[in-house]
Amino acid sequence: MKSIRWVILLLVVLTFGCSSIDKLTQDGIGQSISTIMDRMGPPARVSPDGRGGSVYTWEKWVPSGWGTGYIWSNTYWADSNGIIYKWK
Repeated sequence: MKSIRWVILLLVVLTFGCSSIDKLTQDGIGQSISTIMDRMGPPARVSPDGRGGSVYTWEKWVPSGWGTGYIWSNTYWADSNGIIYKWK
């Protein structure tokens, strides 16, 4: 019975965690990439977007608690003025 409670708790935490990340990324459209950098720190990678702007990618290792985990990734595309026009 305790293991079922832990699974339910984990699912609830992951659901709310993902929704807050989604809110952060949606709020970024139309803002300066520096706003996201202020919130998330420096990106893991920056590359050209092929249109004169840049693609910024943040990555973070998220442990699952069972000796494994996954890499959380968030990517923003910013135009040549540093304004975000897309996220994934």
